[in-house]
Amino acid sequence: MVINFVNKRIEKELKQAATAAVLLTLKCLKQCTDGLELNISIMDFKEIRSLNKRTRKIDKVTDVLSYPNFEMKPFETIKAGEDGQNILLGDMALCLQQAEAQAEENHVSLEDEVVKLVVHSTLHLMGFDHISDEDYKLMHTQERKVLNLYKKRKKADV
Repeated sequence: MVINFVNKRIEKELKQAATAAVLLTLKCLKQCTDGLELNISIMDFKEIRSLNKRTRKIDKVTDVLSYPNFEMKPFETIKAGEDGQNILLGDMALCLQQAEAQAEENHVSLEDEVVKLVVHSTLHLMGFDHISDEDYKLMHTQERKVLNLYKKRKKADV
């Protein structure tokens, strides 16, 4: 799996945590990661607000935006291309400033907040949504599953 971090510099530890969150989410969905690619743009308040306004017509700051490259249904498997080219899952825009504010507000580490946002966004890229109550329950259950597994693995590494 190739994960491209673009725009702003991000600390090595946060980059590693975000990468681990993407991979764990895909693994929990029984998705093969070979041949997949994902772009993660690190943004500030101004950039994410502008992107949110331009793409969703919502003129406010948000924490993460997801732009899937193709439509999927939850738990659908991506079929790898036969031409040897990577399949671009999509793009994720992460506002690090908003993540910092939310981490402080929720009394969690910045790493934990970034992981939560990356898992959430990856699920969106994989066809999950939270528009209806039923969709919310499905996505939230999957999100909790991945985050709990991430925390267990993190504790085991200590």
